Amino acid sequence: MHDHFFRRFVRGTLPLLVWAAHFAFCYLLAAAQCTPAAMRAGGPDRMLLGGATALALAVCAWLAWRERAILQDAQGAGLLHWAAALGALLALVGIAWTGLPLLLVGDCA
Repeated sequence: MHDHFFRRFVRGTLPLLVWAAHFAFCYLLAAAQCTPAAMRAGGPDRMLLGGATALALAVCAWLAWRERAILQDAQGAGLLHWAAALGALLALVGIAWTGLPLLLVGDCA
């Protein structure tokens, strides 16, 4: 009964959870700051959204780096480690893709 299922589950899906949290935060903040009641001049706060994107990218890069060290040892690498490493790479691409509109959107329209 000591298989630590939930710990392994979170380890395998943590990069995707970071991506989902980043997506939700960025789009909810942009939506909140572009409503008629809370309209900001110049659009959503780019510094806050850029900081959140940089933080999410750093977390996923660290998770990928941690899994890379485990994958170099061919004997210790299992499906969980491969899934976590590929999930971290996917999350890096997803966060960069989600953060791209921050550079392109100039104002609330």
